[in-house]
Amino acid sequence: MSTPQAPKLTVQLSLSPTTYSYSNPIPPTLSLSVTSDVKRPITLLTYNNPFHPASGLTQDCFPIWDLTTDSGVKTTSIRIQRMPLSRARGSDDEQYFLTLPPSEMITVSTRFARGNEDMRPLSRAAAQQEREEAERTGKARRSVFACGVDGLEPGHRYSVSVAKGKLMSFWWVWGTKDDILVDPESQDWGLDNVQAEEAPLEIEEIESVEFEIEI
Repeated sequence: MSTPQAPKLTVQLSLSPTTYSYSNPIPPTLSLSVTSDVKRPITLLTYNNPFHPASGLTQDCFPIWDLTTDSGVKTTSIRIQRMPLSRARGSDDEQYFLTLPPSEMITVSTRFARGNEDMRPLSRAAAQQEREEAERTGKARRSVFACGVDGLEPGHRYSVSVAKGKLMSFWWVWGTKDDILVDPESQDWGLDNVQAEEAPLEIEEIESVEFEIEI
C-alpha cells in the first residue's frame, strides 16, 4: 500500500479593514484562510503558530514592516511555561486542534491587537504616555513593543506577513479532531501516544497585506 501524499496547503492572509484610526476602539480582524489539496481530512496542532492567530500574534508569527520608514517593527513576544498540551475533549487546549476537510477552505481569525478586549489599541506615543503613568501609579502596563495595530505610528503605511520560519514544522495527523480527542476522564490525555506524521506539509507562498494607520 502506497504512502499517502503529504498535503499541500494554500493559505491566504487578510486584514479587514486595511485602514485603521485610533479613534476606533475595535481593531481590524486578522484572518488566515486555509485549504488542503488532499482527499482526506487532516488535523493540525496550532498552539503558538500562525494557524492559531490569537496566540501567534505574541509568538513572532506575524512580522510587521513599516513601509513609511522601510524598517521592521518590534512586536510583543511572550514566553510562558505551561503543562503539556492536552487532547481531552472540552479542555482549553481543544481549540489548538484544527481539522482541514478535503478541498474546503477553513478560516481562522483574531483581533489584530492585544488579546485583552478591555485594552483598546493606542498609538505608539499614547502607549508611551500610558506606560509612564502606570510606572508612577504602580498599575499594570502594556508591553513596550507593538501588537497588531497597537503601538504603531499614525500616518504610516505598514505590511504584515506570516513568518516563514513558523511554517517549517507542524505536528499533524490524518483524520479529524474527533479522532484525536479523548474523554475528559481518560488518563491518556497527552500527545505521546499519538503518532504524528513525519512528512512536512507543503505550504505555498503567502502574500503579505498592506494597511494604513490614519492620522
